[in-house]
Amino acid sequence: MKKLFYCFFAFVLLLAACGKQDTVYKQFFVNGGYIYPAKPINLTAVSGYQRVILKWDVPMDPSLRTAKLFWDNRRDSLEFNYSSYEGSVETVINNLEDRSYTFEVINYDEAGNSSLAVEITTSPFADNWLASHAERAVESARIVGDEAVIVMRDPTDETVKTKFRYITKDGQTVEKGVLKADEYEVHLPNADGSRYFEYQSAYSPTEGVDTVWTGNWVKSTKPITENFDTKIATVTVTANQIRDTFYPSYIIDGIKDNASSRWYSSNASEYKKIFPKILVIDTKKSGDDAITFTDFTFYEDPDPEGSTRRFIKAISIYVTDKKPNPDDENWQKNYGEPVLLASLTQDDAVQSLKPFEKKAGRYIAIVFRNSHRSTDGFIDLWEFEAYGYIEKKLN
Repeated sequence: MKKLFYCFFAFVLLLAACGKQDTVYKQFFVNGGYIYPAKPINLTAVSGYQRVILKWDVPMDPSLRTAKLFWDNRRDSLEFNYSSYEGSVETVINNLEDRSYTFEVINYDEAGNSSLAVEITTSPFADNWLASHAERAVESARIVGDEAVIVMRDPTDETVKTKFRYITKDGQTVEKGVLKADEYEVHLPNADGSRYFEYQSAYSPTEGVDTVWTGNWVKSTKPITENFDTKIATVTVTANQIRDTFYPSYIIDGIKDNASSRWYSSNASEYKKIFPKILVIDTKKSGDDAITFTDFTFYEDPDPEGSTRRFIKAISIYVTDKKPNPDDENWQKNYGEPVLLASLTQDDAVQSLKPFEKKAGRYIAIVFRNSHRSTDGFIDLWEFEAYGYIEKKLN
């Protein structure tokens, strides 16, 4: 009997509880059920510099009259009337910080009913992002003819383009030349040699819409190098080391690929195996106008089939203000310290070398200590270039 009483009492309590719960939830129900308006579709976001571009479709249902866009935890919002748009709504949110934002779009019908929210999260890019990018590095910068040729290394991440500012031969500072990310060489007309130049790059994320310049010019770590004036220079050579009409002056005539315009050492049996063979170049530039040499380039036979004729092997190079004697038997003592000791290979017709000591001087002495054609002793040089800068022009 007690058991039956307890069961009845529990049943009464359950009915009472259900009645109260029904009262709590009744406020959330609408007769016939609540119908949400259609939510926005095809919401997209594109990041820009301190801004985001948002876009979504205008609904086909004419009862949907407006939409609201919320962001920054709904502290900011905008309202849109669909009657003012065709096809899609596009809006730009400006003055954003360099952080992540979640944007919500909600549709409203003519009765004021709201749809479910559609969200999208994106991050605009700003100064912190820009500061994290490194500039491209310079591979080389030298005067070629009447212009400077600047060769850049691989671009850093998200680089779009790079622009340059430099000093012309008449002393004007000009901004000219834009290098795209997939380009490596830019030409600066009428650039003055032995001058530093400046450059800055623009960046954009892979899926970003804006290209942003750093705004800071970066000074090159090295000046634009220039060749000595070969029109006034002269070349002398060790006695009896000229074969026929292949004069040593041909190595600075600017012709790099003509077999008639080269220096070829003697083929006379009593002279051809004599070493060292020494070329002395007088640049006619001294004092404040002397060039500090940074690069030496040798041009040999460019014909691949004639690779065995690339004879240069071990060389020493000296830079001095005292004129070297190409017939000096005590050259190692009298020439001073070399700026370069190297050995050329027979693999490449053009080989460039950098001195281990940069030095300014009027004279360049090239000492050929031996030859790849040791049995014959021949030396065959088609062209020689020496690049550098003039110290007084750097300031």
